[in-house]
Amino acid sequence: MNYTAKQFHLHYIAQYTLIVKANYQYDLLYVLDQEAQLLVYMKFESQHPTEEALKLLSLPFQQVYISIPTHNLTFIPDELYQDVDSEKYKVFMENPALDMMRTSLDFLNIQALYQYDILLFHRWNTLFPEAKFIPEFKLNLIQARPFIPLKGEVIGLVFDQHNVDIYLFINGQFKFFNNFEVINEDDLSYFILNVFENFHIEGKVNKALISGVDIDESFIKKMKNFAQETIQLTAHNPAKALDDLSDKVINNYLLDLPTCE
Repeated sequence: MNYTAKQFHLHYIAQYTLIVKANYQYDLLYVLDQEAQLLVYMKFESQHPTEEALKLLSLPFQQVYISIPTHNLTFIPDELYQDVDSEKYKVFMENPALDMMRTSLDFLNIQALYQYDILLFHRWNTLFPEAKFIPEFKLNLIQARPFIPLKGEVIGLVFDQHNVDIYLFINGQFKFFNNFEVINEDDLSYFILNVFENFHIEGKVNKALISGVDIDESFIKKMKNFAQETIQLTAHNPAKALDDLSDKVINNYLLDLPTCE
């Protein structure tokens, strides 16, 4: 479903915020006004953008936030990280010739090093040179924070097509984060049980936090076998609907992307 509100006006473009999630399968676009009212929602195949999408992306948005895939994600505790060692860390990246990015996760007291997909970065940086690129793992962990107790186990899953990021907290401590290819429920069970085995988790975890785009309902049901409580994460700052729109659109977790810069 694509949507454009009648209140969307070209002469207010400079005041609007554009939020983008892009990969090689699809692009997802949100346009919000200063009151967080949803003016445009579009989802289309990356290689076959619609005419409406091309027109939208040619507009001079001033506030643009973009999420694209990251690679070679590495977490380093604050007490071990040294700026002077950045070139040493870069050597361990899959492609040391590419720029290495860094972001702080202050509430976890860690630094995250990563690289962007170079083709997607070039494409979107060319379209919007002043855009802010936000690593989505940072958004996911920030959104999970209010649900992490000081005692107990919490597993998080972020679904995107056939990929899922899985993270784990035990007694409030960040223990694990990795990405896996998941085609069906058996794949999901395999990786969840592998995490449980590695961290000596018996039975069910206290909570499973689930987010993503177009999540297969069978995966949500499957997670009830592994957690006492399943929670679907939504935006802390949802969009305001001007028309009758689904909750999945106006509450999508991606709407919090601007809060992570």
